[in-house]
Amino acid sequence: MNRAKEIRSDIFEILIQVEDIETLKVIRQELELIYSKAHKKEEEKPRPAFMEGVKGIREAVTLEQLKKEQNYSPCTYEEFRVEADAIDWGDVTLDELLEAIK
Repeated sequence: MNRAKEIRSDIFEILIQVEDIETLKVIRQELELIYSKAHKKEEEKPRPAFMEGVKGIREAVTLEQLKKEQNYSPCTYEEFRVEADAIDWGDVTLDELLEAIK
């Protein structure tokens, strides 16, 4: 059994023995306070900048919806070749480019 489960089990065992309503109320208040403080600390952590661009996964979306949302317009191979051939790679060889992305 992992450590968190052991501790949780120990707490349950102790709580089961408590009969006093006021004591249980105090325990509940303290647990809620501790939990909310821990939860706030998680929220206060700064998010990495790249997370601003991360979107949740949508399960019920069609390809047509995505095309519309992203203003997709297809291009022919010839149009692609014109754009690709216009790129100035300078004196860098394909092998050097491939090595850079390893």
